[in-house]
Amino acid sequence: MEEPRDPGTGRDDDDSAETGGFQEETLEPASSADPHSGSSGEEADQWKEKYIRLLADFDNYRKRMGREQEDSRKFANESLLKSFLPILDNLERALFHFEKVDSPSSEVKALVEGVKLTEKQFLELLEKNHVTRIPAQGEVFDPNVHEAMGFSPSVDHKEGTIVDVYQQGYLLQGRLLRPSLVTVAQKKEEETGS
Repeated sequence: MEEPRDPGTGRDDDDSAETGGFQEETLEPASSADPHSGSSGEEADQWKEKYIRLLADFDNYRKRMGREQEDSRKFANESLLKSFLPILDNLERALFHFEKVDSPSSEVKALVEGVKLTEKQFLELLEKNHVTRIPAQGEVFDPNVHEAMGFSPSVDHKEGTIVDVYQQGYLLQGRLLRPSLVTVAQKKEEETGS
């Protein structure tokens, strides 16, 4: 026959009787129970540092995405506005050539007025969409916004000054939409007699 076991401890009654029914358990400090427990504080610090870095990375990502969305919104119509520029160029060329006409008829004058109004509307449309002209004529050449098509020897202009503009340049909200095509003054070589 089996001896009864104490339901609380699972031990024989005889063992319990020796200790008065109470089981003695020795509790060792956690440091001796876990060989890695000395590094648990370091490990917690490492996880905390990783968590802080992850939060910082996520915050940077969120800000970057916000900037990219804002840029995307600001420059969404860039290609459309850029495609309007050749039309504006042609209107300006037409007006330039109309000015050279000697004694224009009333029909030509009416046509010139219509072209001027159309040009004005185009410029207002561009301005409304934050497109601005790049100053060029008489300005100092800036390779960031001007594209040199050639050089012109000149004594009347300071070297590096823009003397002719072939095509007007534009900025869209401060970003280059199209550079100005220009001719730049170059110091004229003095002829030496032999």
